[in-house]
Amino acid sequence: MSGDPRAVRQAAFGDRPDLPVRVRPGTAPVERWLVAVALGGQGRYAAAAAELGGLLADPSVPTAVAAHAAITRAAHRRQQGGHAAARPDDALGLRLALAAGGRGDPTVDGTDARAARIDALVGLAADAVGLGAAAVAVRLLDRADREAEDHPSWRPAVRTGWVRAEVALLRGRADEAVPPAERALAGARVAGSARHVLKSRLVLVVARGAAGVLAPADAVEELDAIATGCARLSQLPLEWPCALAAADLLDALAARERDERPGANDVTARTGQRCPDGRANGATRRRHAAALTMSVIENRSDPVGKRLSGVSL
Repeated sequence: MSGDPRAVRQAAFGDRPDLPVRVRPGTAPVERWLVAVALGGQGRYAAAAAELGGLLADPSVPTAVAAHAAITRAAHRRQQGGHAAARPDDALGLRLALAAGGRGDPTVDGTDARAARIDALVGLAADAVGLGAAAVAVRLLDRADREAEDHPSWRPAVRTGWVRAEVALLRGRADEAVPPAERALAGARVAGSARHVLKSRLVLVVARGAAGVLAPADAVEELDAIATGCARLSQLPLEWPCALAAADLLDALAARERDERPGANDVTARTGQRCPDGRANGATRRRHAAALTMSVIENRSDPVGKRLSGVSL
């Protein structure tokens, strides 16, 4: 396992999010945070929570890094379905970031106090989306955009793009979800962050599918391709939503076919769910794959994460 700062950066925000990472004695606080970011991306939530909790409990940790730790813990709670549980940590992160003021030069990866303020606002907006408060989310995103003006980091534009797409979908305006999702994907690709590219592709295919500009069969193909990329790079928290979304689309397609072709009876439907070798295929196979992935994630979660996963399932 690597504790080298360059490898840790590759795992957190670069092209190798699958790299095994660890905190070694003497590791600087900001690298400890990056390790936790990478661990969360791999679905190793218990290990990430332990590191983030340590950063928050250590008075010698710079306030800006502690702010990022709180915000990252909130993001991990959201990924496990806990939007309400994430909100207190996002709020803590914002308070810490404001207390840190403008200390520290802005960085491309957004490890400074100002970037923490932006991240906290975007996190709070994502929490609001999960709780159905679209108007609140928009106000927070607008404030985040103002904070992000002239900041060199690529992350704010990518993350606000995700959440703006989610707000549009929440409001039933799928066509408005496509442009911010496209911008997020473009920014992630320029930055070279494999994890952010995968997440942006997922958001975009959902937006395009909902807007009707991507045929369901093409959406399933793209979701399968994203899931394959997630599996290759050990990004389990992104892999299972791809499988479930593809399964939902396949179920919808099957239902539509049955409605349009009354003669396509249950025998046809059952045949469509089987591979030539008799294994489960289609929606059934994808739901099974998603359940297995979620089980692995739950086993790697801390007690709070396990509880949230149980509720979200």
